[in-house]
This record gives sequence, C-alpha cells and structure tokens, in this order.
Amino acid sequence: MTQFGKRLAPAAQSAALMPQSFPARFLLPDASERRCEVTAIDPESALFLAAEPVAEGTPLIAYIEEIGRVDGAAGEAADGGFWVSFSIPASRQPRFVRHLRWLIRRERGLAAAERRHTRFEPRNKSARFTLPGGREQSCEVIDISLSGAGVRSRIKPSLGSPVTLGRMKGRVVRHFADGFAIEFLTPLERSDLDSALS
Repeated sequence: MTQFGKRLAPAAQSAALMPQSFPARFLLPDASERRCEVTAIDPESALFLAAEPVAEGTPLIAYIEEIGRVDGAAGEAADGGFWVSFSIPASRQPRFVRHLRWLIRRERGLAAAERRHTRFEPRNKSARFTLPGGREQSCEVIDISLSGAGVRSRIKPSLGSPVTLGRMKGRVVRHFADGFAIEFLTPLERSDLDSALS
C-alpha cells in the first residue's frame, strides 16, 4: 500500500475500490498536456495511469471527467503511472468529499433512487441557465433535487452539454416534451436548494 493509500478513510477506501475509471488530462509546468486515466481517488490523492512518468514533486493541474479541475503534485511511481497528491483549498474540501461520496452511490445504483425521493418544487421557479460560450437563457424550474433539476425551456441543449443553472454547474442528461433534465456536477445540501438558483 502506498503512503497515500494508508491515509484513506472508509468512504475514500470505497472510492478507491470503484471499478469505474475517469478519463482525464493534466498540464505540466512546461505547458505540455498529457492524457491519462484516474483509476483510484480519495479526498487527498489519486492514481494516474499515463504513458509517460512524471518526476516526483512536479506540480500539475488535472482536469478529471465528472470531477473537474484539481491542482496537485506528482507523487511516487506506480505500475503504469504515478500517484498525485491533491492541493485542495480547505473551503472546497467538504464539497469535494460530498461529490466523491455521491459518485460512489451512483456507481452502486443508489443515486438514482435518491433523485426519485428528494425532488422539491422551488419557491421561485424563474431562473436562468448559461450555455457554453456564456449565452444565457431564461427558463422555469419544474423541480429540483440534491443532484439535479428539471427545467422548462424552449431551447434544449444537446445531451451531455455542460450548463450552469443559477450557480450550479451540471450537464444535460435527458430531454422531455417541453424541457430537459440537468444532473449537477456536485450534489447540493438540502439547505442550498433555493439559493442555488439565484
């Protein structure tokens, strides 16, 4: 077990054992970009599988699919890759950990059940969503849950498109007759349901 693996908390151990892998890319100080796969992740580190090794201690910026940007530094070598130690600001840590736990639940098929039972009708249904490139569009929020929302809109972004609803970033996962459904990249706390749309 690596020095990073020894630090895993129970929830993080579950994350590291997920069969799912995440496509990613990372930028090095010389501005070069490399692609990799992340096969294990916890709140402090991740295992990057890459074609070329990176010297221990090298700072990097990683963009991990379904997780987003993470700053860190290359750690010890591993078979087919290397470990990366994250440098996540304290203010972002709680949200980052919640997102990892949500990914675990989704992998186990529990997140869908949570979405079915935690939908709420917002007090203020009027909102705006932002498309790639910065274009804004008004919409009506039909319902919102901890992990997504349904919106009524004359414009339907293509499936998989990144959108920002209020201050929540997500992606389009489904179309229906008069709108579409968004899955948030990071799940909400229940207390944030209304403020997330402002």
